[in-house]
Amino acid sequence: MARADSLSVFQFVFRVSVLTSPTQLPRLKIRFGTGWDTCNYHCEYCVTDQPIGDNDDSPTTLPVLSRLRSAAANPSKVLRKVVSVANRLPVLPGKETPTIGWDEGKYLRIIDRCAELPYSLDVRIGVGGETFINKTVVEGARRLSNHANTAAVNLISNLSFSFKQYEKIFQGFDLSRIAMVCSFHPTEIKDIDRWIETAAEINQIVDLAIVLVAWPPLMPTLIENKERLEQAGLEVFVQAFHGWHEQKKFPESYSDADRDLLASVFYSKHDYAHMVDLIQPGDCYAGVDYVYVDINGDVWRCGTYKMPLGNLFKGFDLMSRPAPCPGTECWCDTENLNTVAFRKQYELNSLNQHKYRARANTMGELAIDQSATSDSN
Repeated sequence: MARADSLSVFQFVFRVSVLTSPTQLPRLKIRFGTGWDTCNYHCEYCVTDQPIGDNDDSPTTLPVLSRLRSAAANPSKVLRKVVSVANRLPVLPGKETPTIGWDEGKYLRIIDRCAELPYSLDVRIGVGGETFINKTVVEGARRLSNHANTAAVNLISNLSFSFKQYEKIFQGFDLSRIAMVCSFHPTEIKDIDRWIETAAEINQIVDLAIVLVAWPPLMPTLIENKERLEQAGLEVFVQAFHGWHEQKKFPESYSDADRDLLASVFYSKHDYAHMVDLIQPGDCYAGVDYVYVDINGDVWRCGTYKMPLGNLFKGFDLMSRPAPCPGTECWCDTENLNTVAFRKQYELNSLNQHKYRARANTMGELAIDQSATSDSN
């Protein structure tokens, strides 16, 4: 494949393309793994946003440990979390790489480099902790939202601040390009009513979606919590729990009753098949119009199973067509949306990477199995 992304081509194409709107450039989705892993919550069921498999044989390199050390006052909870995280790290043979940590300078250089790319960019700023407790992460998001070639900036958060604080944080942002996915963590939230009020206010200024994690202890209240959030006018989706609980591995250990419940609340049949039934991903557009970028600027086909494509500063080669996923599972919810199966049935309908709808030509097919989908969302 000819290298079409060299620095000289970047610079030439960008000089021409900045005069056009982002929608006239080829679209490229980037999941930017920043290495930021500090959080003000300590959820036992947390799945960090580090690329799966980015660890060596020493558990001290797991990025989540900085969070666990601050929770050392509860040793049993820490132990359960270490075991859970360690057991949900699928690694392809011979593909282990050292964990890549947070670096402010590198982070901002990559943010600024994005402005020079000849693409209309949809960037998810991936963190293993909380986005809004790091001023540099926020500054990068602000810059990115103002780049001429930015179509969307997707942020993830636990929404633990007040709306007034978010108003201050968002000063200087182009909010018309901001989407957020906020996790509802009832084990950590002190005032659920206030949290929902804040979410409803945030929903008025950015493209917002709320995620609930189907951790086994939270299953009894899952539907109640989902309905409560939806009554506040919020878009809500559910993620399966991937990990260990009470010596059982999930999602494999969900009971039949659990699976029936999840089938009734999952955002789509596709999500259910991938996240609960662990259907093999198949052909995927990862590497074609979607890439994972780490804190060193290295470009990978995706963040789960590593296949190098180049470097953001030195040039990278995109793949020309979809190819099979090299793994047996697709662990990242934003990456399984790149599969050919998903794109044949669904299309994104907002800035938010978690909002999509069934394509008109598949409505009849999807309607056959109403027990496993809520595709009208």
